[in-house]
Amino acid sequence: MKRLIPALVLCVTVLFVFAGSSLAETSMPDLTGKWTSKNYAHHHEKTGFFSNKEADGKWTIKEQQGRFFSGERSYTKKATKPAKSVTEGFSGVISRDGTRLYLVDHDEDILLGEILPDGSIELIMINDGDKNQHSKIGLLELERAK
Repeated sequence: MKRLIPALVLCVTVLFVFAGSSLAETSMPDLTGKWTSKNYAHHHEKTGFFSNKEADGKWTIKEQQGRFFSGERSYTKKATKPAKSVTEGFSGVISRDGTRLYLVDHDEDILLGEILPDGSIELIMINDGDKNQHSKIGLLELERAK
């Protein structure tokens, strides 16, 4: 019995170490490269609903270090009159399990997202109305550029 308890403790410890190391080694997806917006829609506090199924957004993730990444996006604000071209940087982080994204653009938006099973990305954009703007919430989908 005296030999059985230490052997059992050793076996359980080894199992926890291997189980823990395999969980900690979740590989992060490589997001670097070019992405395009498949579509975009939002609800704006003042102007209401807007949808653009032919969104022209271009996203480039220029650098990724582990879970952190950064890049630049460009798009045309078609909801404004006249339409306005915008280019802005962004920074983000991937969740520990490699399935969720958290981004801020370097101007005004916060984006929360999910990497979908097909490799595309769904992002929820939140803007609280800073800089005398009105608040809005949006949804956009990204796919790797072909």
